[in-house]
Amino acid sequence: MKKIIFFMALSATIVLTSCSKDNDDASDAIVGVWAMESTTTFNGSEETTYRDEWVFKSDNTGNYKEVTDGEIDDESAFTWSKSENAYTLVYVEEDFSGTDVFKIGDLLGNKTLEDSNGATVALKE
Repeated sequence: MKKIIFFMALSATIVLTSCSKDNDDASDAIVGVWAMESTTTFNGSEETTYRDEWVFKSDNTGNYKEVTDGEIDDESAFTWSKSENAYTLVYVEEDFSGTDVFKIGDLLGNKTLEDSNGATVALKE
């Protein structure tokens, strides 16, 4: 009986240890949807809504798009990597190439995506 209990305890420890390790790899703080939305009205004209959106995936890829009034103006796939305290994005589309460096911040309890100057560019949804 003692051998069965020992075997079950050992099996449970191995399973729980394996699961927590797997979850740590996929749960980077940047994974998810980050967006900034604004609405403007000029001299009594119709409202215009702008949205910038970054979708970070756990496989170190993602998508970025700029949207005006629900229509996509520009979009690009990107890859991302994490250094000690920053994330580097490399956009891979020919028409939309370049890099961005972001940090994760906090503003009034909300996770923020900040550029290299510390300006908030998006909030985590």
